[in-house]
Amino acid sequence: MLWLLGGVCLATVLALLAPLGWPFELFSHFRVQYAVAALLLVVLLGWQRRTLPTVIALALAGWHALPGAQTLLAAPMVSSCTGQAFTVVTANVRFSNEHREPFLAWLDTQPGDLVVVQEVTAAWAGDLASVGTYPYQQILARDDPYGIAVLSRWPLESVNRVDLARDGLPSLAGVVHAGDQRVRFLGLHTHWPITPALARARDQALQGAAELARAADLPVVLLGDLNLTPESPAFDRLLRDAALRDVMQGVRWRPTWAAGFWPLALRIDHILVSSGLCVEHAEVGPSIGSDHRPVLARLRTQPRSGGAPATGPAGAMR
Repeated sequence: MLWLLGGVCLATVLALLAPLGWPFELFSHFRVQYAVAALLLVVLLGWQRRTLPTVIALALAGWHALPGAQTLLAAPMVSSCTGQAFTVVTANVRFSNEHREPFLAWLDTQPGDLVVVQEVTAAWAGDLASVGTYPYQQILARDDPYGIAVLSRWPLESVNRVDLARDGLPSLAGVVHAGDQRVRFLGLHTHWPITPALARARDQALQGAAELARAADLPVVLLGDLNLTPESPAFDRLLRDAALRDVMQGVRWRPTWAAGFWPLALRIDHILVSSGLCVEHAEVGPSIGSDHRPVLARLRTQPRSGGAPATGPAGAMR
């Protein structure tokens, strides 16, 4: 138990160094696991009457549980928007997944109006193209984990491929006509930051996404597999630089990746929105046969104050 306590202490120190970047940031993603491990040690060490180790474990448990508590106590983002309501979905279907029926069946039952799908292969593209409830589609299939698609019940405008990290990986930017309102969206899938080079590429993509979102002339929805958790300094930086909010604010912790294996379970799939949108409901969906779970958010637009919104150049967010 003392060795385990030492391990949690070491992981905590490394997580505190996360603002320095890789590799320390990797330790910042598992604070829920650290909190649970420390709380278990509180019980076991307390039962053995080891006072000082018990106090240390209790302090660690409290510190690691603090972000989750702050999220739950945060003011809900439901506000007085009275414009068109619509539902957006992000789903990583896993490019090597040959069992596509669970996701397709789930998609058929969901009222999602705009769906961004990551890890789309040619086989996935064929199945997605046949989904009749989404007549407006843009699909960029690849043989690696970075194919991407957008499916919509409503008309799409100026949907174009965007290379956010300048490394050839595609993101999709465009406008969806949500009733009589226009909303910009950016769907992306960043690199898994397991090496310094991949971490830099992920951060460059996030920086590019933030610049596009902040320059947008319409309400913005950013959604996809971002390969970072809310506990990462990079996540706070993205929210600040992009002027966006996490739709899961005030919602209890729900992992979206490896959800069935608690030691590695993380929330790395996100939907972020600008101030021009209100969040009525947000949730993590069920298992869809992938190693990820989908994220859904029901949004509502602000009513248009008059006059047609400005239209930016094709493929741009401004």
